[in-house]
Amino acid sequence: FQSPQPQWIGLALVVGTIQVVASAWRWRFTAQCLGLDLSYRKAVREYYLASFINQVLPGGVVGDLYRAKRHSDTTETRAPAWQAVMVERFSGQLVLMLLTLCVVLASPLWRELLWSFPETKWPIVLIVLLVTTAVLVGLVLGRQHAGLRRVFDFVGVAMGQTFWPMDRLVIQLIGSTLIVSTYVGVFVLATRANGVELPVLTIAALAPPLLLSMVVPITVAGWGLREWVAALSWGAVGLDPAQGVAVSVTYGALIFLTALPGVVMWRDQRKPNSINSSSPH
Repeated sequence: FQSPQPQWIGLALVVGTIQVVASAWRWRFTAQCLGLDLSYRKAVREYYLASFINQVLPGGVVGDLYRAKRHSDTTETRAPAWQAVMVERFSGQLVLMLLTLCVVLASPLWRELLWSFPETKWPIVLIVLLVTTAVLVGLVLGRQHAGLRRVFDFVGVAMGQTFWPMDRLVIQLIGSTLIVSTYVGVFVLATRANGVELPVLTIAALAPPLLLSMVVPITVAGWGLREWVAALSWGAVGLDPAQGVAVSVTYGALIFLTALPGVVMWRDQRKPNSINSSSPH
């Protein structure tokens, strides 16, 4: 494979920047729904810091927890600050899962793979049923446990405030759809940077498995697991697995470079008052 092409790298970094500032806007909107004021400039700064931490520490959520703590340290009531981060992240994951479902159902690439071989059909259906059953059972049992019930109530109340009335739900879904689209956009540009000339719709159909693999909190920024999923996905649809791994590595590097401005915030990590919850700007 040829060396990554700089024009695609530059464009991907621009799209990645849009991703961060849009995510910060979603966080600010969510916080406002919960009665908190958050400066947009500082929301962007804090989001960059959280993104950088998520890139260098395992789990992919440490930066978000730290972002919530820094915000809660500047509010009179700490709970809404934590709720804002939890709901903001949930909004994005919800849209990502919906996108994945739509891609699987609509893309000829995945339809042909999943349904052209009868022997693969029933295991897939069985896995979906088992996962769905496990989620439902977990929710039912969780409601019976006092500690988990408090967590559900804590998040549920916040979701009610940030997803309702309907105009808030629409804004959340539009914002999260835009953000998820930037993830896919960076992925498409990463393939172009590697000289891959597949149709854009085909590339977009290959993106959701990689994006979902990065949600699993067992790696550092998805490294390793994402490349394994890329090789598996590419090979499953008849493409070169090595090409998928190269694209995945480029994508990971682009996400890291996008989060690099968060280093500037590192020097202020011990200054929780850097978030001024009283500023409306």
